[in-house]
Amino acid sequence: MGADNSLTMGAAFRYANALFNLAKETESIGKYEKDLGRLLELVKTDENFSVFIKSPLYSRDIQSKVMNKISEKLSLSKDVMNTVLLMSSKRRLFALVEMIKHFKGLCREYRNEIIVEVSSAVDLDDALQEKIKKTISSNIDREVLIKANCDPTLLGGLVVKIGSKMIDTSIKAKMVKLRNNLKEVG
Repeated sequence: MGADNSLTMGAAFRYANALFNLAKETESIGKYEKDLGRLLELVKTDENFSVFIKSPLYSRDIQSKVMNKISEKLSLSKDVMNTVLLMSSKRRLFALVEMIKHFKGLCREYRNEIIVEVSSAVDLDDALQEKIKKTISSNIDREVLIKANCDPTLLGGLVVKIGSKMIDTSIKAKMVKLRNNLKEVG
């Protein structure tokens, strides 16, 4: 399983980097990102398509024909279409989702953006999200994109994830810490 994941990530990384460099040269980063977003949405919403791109049972010819038709239906730009067709001809469609995610990550990095996951016990209104966004942005010198989650088990407070760092100010975490401290005493 580890080797399969490594192969997927390696292939995804190479195709995404090549397409991103091409997008920079042609000043088409936004267009390519939208094209790949439509393709990713199809993978997420159509279970048959999701199975198709992962299945080794289909021949190169069938995969290429299907991907060509889908690219035309989605009106993908020529370079995105050629990248997808190259992936299908090289039997690398299994890496399509990871390639799209990596491409989007490269786009965010290029625009100096970072996704910050914020979990709270209740839904955050726009004003509070904006305040959190400004506070974090001023501390990390990057444009912050908030991905808000509602988790009633937190009871109150926030859990903020910035990359690999996590700041947990939730009441749930404080109660767990208190319980552990009481166990040590008794």
